[in-house]
Amino acid sequence: MMLLAASAAFAAEDLLYETPQEEFETLQQKNQPSARGNFGRIRLDNWGYFQENVNGTDQWQYRARLFVPWVFGNEWIATLRADVPILYTNNKGPANRDGGYSVGVGNIFFEPILDTAPVLPNLTLRTSLRFILKSPDGPPFGVDNQYQIAPGAGFTYRMPDVLRGVIFSPYFRWIRGFNGDEPDTQLTDTVQMIPATTFRLAEGWSFAFYGENPITYNRNTERWFAPLDMLLIYRALENLEFAFGGATKIGDPAGATYNYIINGRVTLFFF
Repeated sequence: MMLLAASAAFAAEDLLYETPQEEFETLQQKNQPSARGNFGRIRLDNWGYFQENVNGTDQWQYRARLFVPWVFGNEWIATLRADVPILYTNNKGPANRDGGYSVGVGNIFFEPILDTAPVLPNLTLRTSLRFILKSPDGPPFGVDNQYQIAPGAGFTYRMPDVLRGVIFSPYFRWIRGFNGDEPDTQLTDTVQMIPATTFRLAEGWSFAFYGENPITYNRNTERWFAPLDMLLIYRALENLEFAFGGATKIGDPAGATYNYIINGRVTLFFF
């Protein structure tokens, strides 16, 4: 049970709610192709989460998430993502044996991401490779006995004429542990499936399914966990965005890592 909070700590996704060009190109790069071949819009997410674990403990989390994109002249985009999770939990583990509320750093990770230019009208492809570090504090804050690597692939398909506008950006990721501290260390082996779908509601407003918390399959336990995840997004200004939502388990699945999550973010864009 002590690893449940840790396993969910690096599951957050936050996939694109726009095509990568709309998300990361500056206004000048969109209007003036010669301005490409430079940094795009840098994005900083400030996420907050409350999570109720299946063992009855709670977890609060602040997660800083940074995207630094480079826009090539042909509209391909290479982005470096970095996540730094800080947790406050009463879950028990080697780093919190008494079970009182305590603060610790989870699994920091870095992820280079590559988005193509449109390969067909309204269709771009995406791939990434996530490098997950050991938690400096260990359970219950994060996994500390192995490093992890996570290749991923997916696409973004924009349907501007459906309803008020729909964006479908499914993604698949395989998280695999390696270099365990002990020969008998059970290495992480989890598949994430994210059927992210965003619906435009009105000017500046969107509603997303599976924009943040994925469906998972644990290959070690052979168990699925398919929560219901929803997120309401509001672009207040060109450089300021808010989002609020959460996820909940459906029924009583054996592979559940939490009962529910409430999450929100304040996002800043730098040009």
